[in-house]
Amino acid sequence: MHFTLVPISILISSSVFTYASPVASDEVLAKRTGTPVFVSSLEQCPAVSARSSPPTSVNDLRPDDIAYTMALGDSISAGAFSRGIQDDFLLSLSEWRGESYANGANPGAITVPNLIKHYNPFVTGGSLGSNDFIELCFGPLCPIGQNGWNSTVDQLNAAQSGALASNLYHEVVDYLIPQVKKRNIPDTAYKYLSLQIGSNDLCILCGQASIGIGPGSASDFESNIRKALEAVRTGIPNTIVNLLGVFRVSDVYQLTLNQPYCSQVIPVPHLNLECSCMLLGGAIGKATRAAMDKLQDQYNERLIKIVKEYQAAQDPKFAVMWQPANIPLGTYPVESLSNLDCFHPSLKTHQLISSYIWNRLPGDAASKAETATWTDNLSFRCLQEDDRMRTNTLL
Repeated sequence: MHFTLVPISILISSSVFTYASPVASDEVLAKRTGTPVFVSSLEQCPAVSARSSPPTSVNDLRPDDIAYTMALGDSISAGAFSRGIQDDFLLSLSEWRGESYANGANPGAITVPNLIKHYNPFVTGGSLGSNDFIELCFGPLCPIGQNGWNSTVDQLNAAQSGALASNLYHEVVDYLIPQVKKRNIPDTAYKYLSLQIGSNDLCILCGQASIGIGPGSASDFESNIRKALEAVRTGIPNTIVNLLGVFRVSDVYQLTLNQPYCSQVIPVPHLNLECSCMLLGGAIGKATRAAMDKLQDQYNERLIKIVKEYQAAQDPKFAVMWQPANIPLGTYPVESLSNLDCFHPSLKTHQLISSYIWNRLPGDAASKAETATWTDNLSFRCLQEDDRMRTNTLL
């Protein structure tokens, strides 16, 4: 259970960073700092000089200071169904983790870890390959303890398909921390953690959450996020978290309405299998989608509250960045979704989100708040020597 985002069209190949016409090298070389330079391939960017002295705090990191990448979340971060319908239909049900925007590390894949890897070839922790079926964890319907992950594929991506915010703590303490210890990852090494959650909470708990208390409520959501972040802070030192806002999942309704693209598996449009609050028809559907949107706003308000507190603390060993999820799904083509279920993001969408996040890693509040517009021509921001991942943007 999850939802969708935006895409772009670029085949996964051995040349992850090669697309449009190159920018003149002289122009790029003249702009190592100052005005950001965007290119169609990071190969067109000049190398950045090593820092004169290594960082001593997560509040002073350049993307190439990252040694390990990690992820928490749901099926979006797990890359579920992103390749859509396959010739071997069972493969359609796979988690394509190595191509997930959040922590994919397949050679040639357009992912945040691979974009970091362009500048630091030694970064590790990203997922490799795919799981034949989703690793399900949905509220109380979740494997016990350290069961339920395939560490060979997942690596340091603890995301589980179906996960609610209440499952994040389980992802941290039962998988991520044990894996970090098993791999003897030094406390002193700097880690990047992608955290995205909330789509399933919106889809399943919009009615329950309307009473304002208990599962799915904004207070419950906040409590679960705090619990997970504190577990990371105390268990995995020197981590910088990129916390993504909650997307407007309800936009999927209009995006997929009466679309033959969405009826290739089951020839019934808008068959409501994955998001009970979103795809209902008539007055009831309008009411539940309105409830989802209200809850989404409440969730994001609580996330911002949490991020402000961590940013004010300026802990040298733990920081949380805020990345608004300004993804206007209603303006995207239906191909932004997997044609398997017209709910999960397609591979093109994972690629777009990767460029969207990469381009804003060192950004200020204004750049992070920019809208991710649909494009078929991905561009990537060249890393500059004075870039830093800002951990005080909300202060």
